[in-house]
Amino acid sequence: FYERFLSVRKLPVPTVAAINGPAIGAGLGLALACDVRVASPAAKMGVTFVGLGIHPGMGTSHFLPLAVGEQVAARMMLTGEVVGGEQ
Repeated sequence: FYERFLSVRKLPVPTVAAINGPAIGAGLGLALACDVRVASPAAKMGVTFVGLGIHPGMGTSHFLPLAVGEQVAARMMLTGEVVGGEQ
């Protein structure tokens, strides 16, 4: 499953994730696997796995710190905070 999910990383062209609504859990993981992410003000992004007592899957723990920095990524992954597109 992960191989197919992360196959977006192997594409020979740049990939862009357009986030215009909720990207929670696996949806955020897919967006993070893309080369570029563009979020509208209506976007909501979060790593809510923590509320279920499981680790953030789909490469989120690898890609999120690269996208937002270690401190913000740690806060999102440890608290389940959902952030808006303007952030």
